[in-house]
Amino acid sequence: MAKGAPAKDPRFRRFRTAAYGLYIAVVSVFSVLLIYSIFRSVLQMSPRPPRGVEKQLTPRECVDALEGLWRRLDDQRRTFTDHHPARGVDAEFSRFRIGWMKDLRDLQARCAVDSRNRKALRSLFHTLENVQARYMTHAVQFAGEVGPEIDQLQEDFRAARNEAQGR
Repeated sequence: MAKGAPAKDPRFRRFRTAAYGLYIAVVSVFSVLLIYSIFRSVLQMSPRPPRGVEKQLTPRECVDALEGLWRRLDDQRRTFTDHHPARGVDAEFSRFRIGWMKDLRDLQARCAVDSRNRKALRSLFHTLENVQARYMTHAVQFAGEVGPEIDQLQEDFRAARNEAQGR
């Protein structure tokens, strides 16, 4: 028959209590810092529209400004293949996205999209935001799946060019 676990030595009870207390304190501090970091990141990545806008734009001005935001967004997407290293596309796009979303929220506030007579404008804002979300997903997938292959391909091109120049 197997022996049971030895009884805990009462002389070390204070040490065990201190060790458990220290463990719980360290894990608690780490958890609080992690949760704070996540909340801060989410708030930074999702800016809210500003309050108290001074001048409301006309629908035509809003559409023109949205077209400008769309062009900026699409131009940034087109740079995915030009980014070196390609694995960093997602980080670069995330930095771009923060400023872009802030500009979108500012424009959204100035365009008064919650007005009843601006239904088409509200739909346009919603669609543009959905496209931006898809581009973000594309950037992450590109950096993780295609990026390493592109980086390797570019490295192979450099090696082949260097070898060809040496001959």
